[in-house]
Amino acid sequence: MFIAQAIGSVFNIQYNLTHLTPLLSEGQQEAFEKGISHYNLIAYPILVVLWGVFVFRLRKAPASEKQRQRNQRRVVNLPFAAMLIAAAGWLFCIPVLLTALKATGEVINPHVFFHLPVSVGVATFIALTIGYFSIDCARQTLLFKYFFSKTSPSKTQCAFRLSISGRGSLWTIAASICPILTLLLLFLSPAPEAKNFSFAISVAAVGIFCAIVSSALMGRLVAQPVETLRNAAQAIGKGDLDVHLDNMRADEFGDLADEFNAMVAGLREKEHVTNTFGRHVGARIAQELLEAKEELSGVDRILSVLFADIRGFTTRCEGLSPKEAVRLLNLYHETMTGIIEANGGIVNQLIGDGIMALFGATGNSPHHANDATSAAIGMIRGLEDLNKRLEKEGFESIRIGVGVNTGPAVVGTIGSPMRKEYTAIGDTVNTAARIEGLTKEVGCEILISHSTWEASNPKPDGKELEPMEIRGRRDHLILHQVSH
Repeated sequence: MFIAQAIGSVFNIQYNLTHLTPLLSEGQQEAFEKGISHYNLIAYPILVVLWGVFVFRLRKAPASEKQRQRNQRRVVNLPFAAMLIAAAGWLFCIPVLLTALKATGEVINPHVFFHLPVSVGVATFIALTIGYFSIDCARQTLLFKYFFSKTSPSKTQCAFRLSISGRGSLWTIAASICPILTLLLLFLSPAPEAKNFSFAISVAAVGIFCAIVSSALMGRLVAQPVETLRNAAQAIGKGDLDVHLDNMRADEFGDLADEFNAMVAGLREKEHVTNTFGRHVGARIAQELLEAKEELSGVDRILSVLFADIRGFTTRCEGLSPKEAVRLLNLYHETMTGIIEANGGIVNQLIGDGIMALFGATGNSPHHANDATSAAIGMIRGLEDLNKRLEKEGFESIRIGVGVNTGPAVVGTIGSPMRKEYTAIGDTVNTAARIEGLTKEVGCEILISHSTWEASNPKPDGKELEPMEIRGRRDHLILHQVSH
């Protein structure tokens, strides 16, 4: 901060000695030069002590949460504290120097009362701006990581934070308006033109220096976090949810980083819930449930329902240990679930060796009858590879039966507030389960209802069977045996 003030002081002293001393008598010039020297010798040590007291109070470890929060506010307020201390030093020099001139007893040129305050004000603004940006960068690099290891600087209460637009205004005034104003003062100055020209060059140099320094600091304070945020957003777009922004900012970028991290945490949580929940109800249904669609509370749908189970599984389990039975079921469900989902189905229930799958439950599949039939054929064909795998695991090969029915059903979440289940209910579902049971009596592996046959386009290969009696139904049901 004091390097910036020293630069401003050199600039201001040069201006005053060049353009104000010609307006003064010899006695006033001597008093003016002594006033500048004495003031700087006295003011700078006092300002350094004030700044040191403010900063070194941060070295003491906080004894309480209240003290920790007070230290955090001090760290956030460092740039403003430095500006207040430096501004007091700058502005107090105006009455001191004017008092030194009046002490000579001579009449002061009226131009002095204009040029002295304006020149000091311009130098003050330039010095404070560079100092503010310097301390802002320094505290983020050196202090924030120690004082905000568990919290965010942007969440600090009762702290003064300069906004991004405020920093842009500071930069604009210091890098352009102040140098231009100084050049305008030269035209109003009664000093010789040769001196005006030489000083105009120094003013331009100071303006360029201020612009370069301020631009570099603004780039670090603004451009760098924008680039970081852009890269993080691109990573999120590519599916990387492990992105985390280190929030060591006390301005709007700090708030933005906090919100971004909260958003990513929410996405991670949602993905975790979706992945976990999807293992129970299927990924697509889990996604819709998380989106809280109203239709999931209960909606009428025309859909196809598939039931399948392993032939003679109860008898088979008598010769298996519980762990072996579970292992067999896991291998079976792993294969069949993959085939069902590959054909657009939703595995709704796994009841022992039984599988209940829904096709068209979301209303987004107009060809659910064909999808269900294709899944049934795929399940039978998949037995060949599954049985080879089972033999390697030490199990006997298995056979299954699959039944499919198409018709209306109510689809939605059912249960208590503490436990809900997404499913389909209605006669269509019950009939599909009965059809699957008839595969044992008919001696075939795939049976579909006549409604599924009519809804299919193209029609699957197979033959129509004689009308059969279905338990729980008065009318006989026409079934079709599907070839695989």
